[in-house]
Amino acid sequence: MAAITDRYICNGVVSAIVGAQMEAALIIALGLVCAAVPFAMGQRYGLVRLVSPMHLLAWFCLFGFTIKAVVYAAAPQMAFYKRFIDNPWGDLLGALYLSSYILLMCLGYRLACGPVRRADNIAAARMLACGLTRRWALFGLAFGVAAVTASMILRARGAVLNFDLLAGVNTAKQINVGDNGVGSTLAGLKTLFIVPKFAFVLLLAHGIAARSRTAQVQAGALGILLLGIALISGDRFELIEMLIFALAVFAILGGKVSLRAGFLLICAGAVVVGLSVYMTELRMGQQGGLALLAEQMVGSTYFLDINAAIMITDRMDAGQMMLGESYFWWLFGWVPRAIWVDKPAVDLGVFFKRDLMQIFTGGGFNVTGPGEAYINFGWGGVWVGFALGWVYRKGETGLQSVPGTLRHGTFLLYPMLFYPFVQATLQSSFSAFIVLAVAQFLMIAAMIAVFVPRYAIRGGAAPQERSRFHVA
Repeated sequence: MAAITDRYICNGVVSAIVGAQMEAALIIALGLVCAAVPFAMGQRYGLVRLVSPMHLLAWFCLFGFTIKAVVYAAAPQMAFYKRFIDNPWGDLLGALYLSSYILLMCLGYRLACGPVRRADNIAAARMLACGLTRRWALFGLAFGVAAVTASMILRARGAVLNFDLLAGVNTAKQINVGDNGVGSTLAGLKTLFIVPKFAFVLLLAHGIAARSRTAQVQAGALGILLLGIALISGDRFELIEMLIFALAVFAILGGKVSLRAGFLLICAGAVVVGLSVYMTELRMGQQGGLALLAEQMVGSTYFLDINAAIMITDRMDAGQMMLGESYFWWLFGWVPRAIWVDKPAVDLGVFFKRDLMQIFTGGGFNVTGPGEAYINFGWGGVWVGFALGWVYRKGETGLQSVPGTLRHGTFLLYPMLFYPFVQATLQSSFSAFIVLAVAQFLMIAAMIAVFVPRYAIRGGAAPQERSRFHVA
């Protein structure tokens, strides 16, 4: 009898292990599909090499879903969600929801695709970039605004620029202003950094299009400045942002892949990784090199995160659903916290951490775009992904169209505002992005008016050569 009982127990354990392995394999397969499908679509339909909306979706899926699924299968203790969720089906349920959201996003993008003359778009963008004016004034403005903004941040934190400050901003990026978990990250003040960022994009575009060594050196100097800004901001994604700015400008202007371009990309990537490691060590208060960075990324809710999908689908119930409310928080989000101290958060990260996960320390968790959609509509939120995919394609083609580029310089908005929009709708909250984007757009529009020429199209037709344009 004891032998029979032991056999049943053994068979049960084996079945549980096999079931867990099959479930992990299914989640990994879903992760691979969700990274491969948008990448293939980006290669075929994307207008910006390697950083089209579908490419960005693929990168965010790769780091937030695929790689994490593989690591969690081998080392379950590294899974962030396992600290809070003990539902045996919770991880598969979250993976199915996230996969549905991503694939419907791809479908929306594909259905919005139409014929595009990429050569015309490149010609218009190169023409506009070549006409950049007042370059030295732009260069000086970038450094001046960066210096003033940095000094204001130092004053707000009551500190001087030293190692202790860098460690502080990387450990805790927000300044607590109350006991409700809502704090000030000085995001409104940091918005001013859009000036040196846009100056970098303008000068790099001019340097590539006009082959101006002076503009290329100026862009390089601003690149070093942006690295310093990332350190002061304590935000490693600003390092990735800088790399994507450069890649997007290069691709939109029809840059050719060469050994020199590849070497520069490798060098830039090495610098970004090195600084990311340094900032991670500051944040964690320990040495660990690249392994520490990898461990921190895998065990967090960064990118298009599988942890957030699992945690939210497990904890959220119908009575808590917001039915679209969070998508309109930008209506009051523009009011500065200095005026409205008790202003509710416009980012769902605090709701996710405090209300759903019942963790009452400061700050919040990255809710992700799929997570926000589920909080609002449950499983119906997958159709938000479909709508976003459609918007991604229309935004990509609209900003790079010949009329938009020549009349308003819209191709410049692709790296400056559209990429952050894609990132925010994948990793963060919609309203939090809108609030900052409006202020950034106003500053960008003013800089375009001063430094960028605009053109009109004779006869309203798409251009084939420069002689068909005249200065507006």
